[in-house]
Amino acid sequence: MVAHDERAQELLRAMLNKPLYVALRKPGNLARTPELLEAHLRWMIAAERRGELFASGPFTDDASPPGALGGMTIVRATSASHARDILSSDPFVKEGVVTLDVRKWLLMEGGFSVTVRLSDQSAHLF
Repeated sequence: MVAHDERAQELLRAMLNKPLYVALRKPGNLARTPELLEAHLRWMIAAERRGELFASGPFTDDASPPGALGGMTIVRATSASHARDILSSDPFVKEGVVTLDVRKWLLMEGGFSVTVRLSDQSAHLF
């Protein structure tokens, strides 16, 4: 059993082990979504450019509009409190369109690919 534990620990040490903070967005006063959507999107783009936003988006299904099921935002922060501070200035959070449940998350494994085509100056993320 000890050998298995040691091998598992060796595999874990080689992984990314990057702490991030996940905010599970729960629907609140969705009636305010249309009036605040542009401000929310501008805030998200600015957070992305500041390097705070790792990934974000709504949960969806075939029967509900985006946001009706909540969503998830992943931020780069030093603590859960710091993540809440960052997210507190999002207009959707400030105005009660969504509430947040913030949790620390370790990004361990996964991957993505980027294709850049010089001939037409396009890029595609997989």
